[in-house]
Amino acid sequence: MSETNRRARTERHDLFDIHLEQDELAVKLGGGIPRGSTVLIEGAEGSGRSALCQRILYGLLSNGHSATYVSTEMTLRDFIDQMYSLDYRIGKGLIDGNLQYFPVYPLIGQSRSRNDFLDKLISSPQLYSKDVLFIDSLTTLTKDSLTEASCIRLMGFLKKQMRLNKTIVMTADENCRAADPLRQAADIYLSIKMRASGQEIVRTVHTIRYQRAKRRVDDLMRIRIEPGIGLVIEITEVSG
Repeated sequence: MSETNRRARTERHDLFDIHLEQDELAVKLGGGIPRGSTVLIEGAEGSGRSALCQRILYGLLSNGHSATYVSTEMTLRDFIDQMYSLDYRIGKGLIDGNLQYFPVYPLIGQSRSRNDFLDKLISSPQLYSKDVLFIDSLTTLTKDSLTEASCIRLMGFLKKQMRLNKTIVMTADENCRAADPLRQAADIYLSIKMRASGQEIVRTVHTIRYQRAKRRVDDLMRIRIEPGIGLVIEITEVSG
């Protein structure tokens, strides 16, 4: 086996592939998501952090990986409609069991206390049965119980999952100070910023940290979300 082929096989083993033909997200993020890592995606409400998660999810499923998605925003029907509106066709993943979806929206809609949600994240093994766990969003899910101390406790538990080659992707509100331990400990830390430009809102993804990348990772990407297309990476983004 040539050295090039051996290196390529090693990279595929170490990474969860998220490649899709319609965009270059996998290339911009170093070829994929490292196995056994924690990923934090933060931004303000409406910044596109959920859409970025959904793009990563679809990339995983399209490349033969499995995932669990916990959402605080959508019922299962809403989630399916949202994914198909972006042309992210997840039906097969749901049917064959490679995708399991847990909506927390009904509980939040009833204003149920979230004091025990952090404990449930730690004590629910079914959440960690797939390759990748998405928690969207952690700060909404654990609003009543997230403190710096509980955040450190959660990271300790997630580190154990990482040793089993599990990867956890979390979204968080950029203004949540209790999530600071996650920001400091996450292997991959992406921050989405928004600014007005004329009649449109410009969204940029800033790579604050990206550990164990196999290839070059872009420091900054300019993105937009298009119905019927999904995540689009603008060709005018500035690279560091």
